[in-house]
Amino acid sequence: MKALVKLAIAGLALASMSGLARAENLSIGSSVHSLFSLPLYLAKEKGYFEAEGLNVEIINFSGGSTATPALLGGSVVLQSAATENMLKVVAAGQPIKSVMTVQSTLNGAIVLSEAAAEKLGDNRSIESVKGLKIGTLSRGGMADMAMRYIAADLGLDPESDMSLMPMRPDAYVPSMQAGDIDGAMTVEPQQTLMVDGIGGFTYFVDMLAGDGPDVFQDMGWISLQGKVDWIDANGETVRKVVKAMVAAQKFVSEEANLDEVVTLMQPVFPNLEPALLRKSIQKQISTYTPYVTKEMIQKNNDLLTTSGVLQAAVPYETVVDESFSDLWDEFAK
Repeated sequence: MKALVKLAIAGLALASMSGLARAENLSIGSSVHSLFSLPLYLAKEKGYFEAEGLNVEIINFSGGSTATPALLGGSVVLQSAATENMLKVVAAGQPIKSVMTVQSTLNGAIVLSEAAAEKLGDNRSIESVKGLKIGTLSRGGMADMAMRYIAADLGLDPESDMSLMPMRPDAYVPSMQAGDIDGAMTVEPQQTLMVDGIGGFTYFVDMLAGDGPDVFQDMGWISLQGKVDWIDANGETVRKVVKAMVAAQKFVSEEANLDEVVTLMQPVFPNLEPALLRKSIQKQISTYTPYVTKEMIQKNNDLLTTSGVLQAAVPYETVVDESFSDLWDEFAK
């Protein structure tokens, strides 16, 4: 009898080890270590990937210029990255498609130093951006394109009616404090850290509050992307990833889960105080949705063509795989 019990225990142990061995290992990239990839991080921390039999390693990059080559080279099989960057890459001849939206609305803002805001006085409408010195990313980066689109929308010339100052995001604060620039085009959680954490800064245009041109609202800003041949050859694996990330989006969409989301994200963003992390996530709750619509792709095309980065629009069918739309629909159930 004891021998039979030992054999049974050994059999269970082997079965357990076999189950672990069957877990599929995947490397998924995030173009930046950012809250725009929160559903990706949450799917891992909450165990949604594990529930799908996936062992996911998340690799953070320092922008699309490093993330996309890794995707094309196979270092990662999927990436959470800007949809506008995907359109630029596809227009250059690379076959990449989006399988879901990760964050729908640009979580950006134009933040001014309080000194610059005081100079504007009561004239704090978006039109008063004329004449300001604004920190952005390099030419063609999202911050640069956003400012150029805002200028065009106002009928301004971005080269003569304002000064766009390319710099690293970590230079925004000291540059504003020194008076070298008036403000900066930022993305979360940087503006929350600046306004609610560091102090001495104020919002000028807050996309998450609905400010600015409509193009930035519900634009499918961040999407989960992969090479077309890999998606076609690994459809079931992609379905598991999308299913897990939609589950994460559903979880974060319920404000009752906010405290747990913040707790799970604290190890992912250890340099951000919990109160500021909570405030930033709370502002973004409604933006984590999975749908990729034709209107979203059109908004990205408008942004790229208006800012002079693309000469012609990229068709929706070229950059979106609708095979997973049934999983997108699970978000609303």
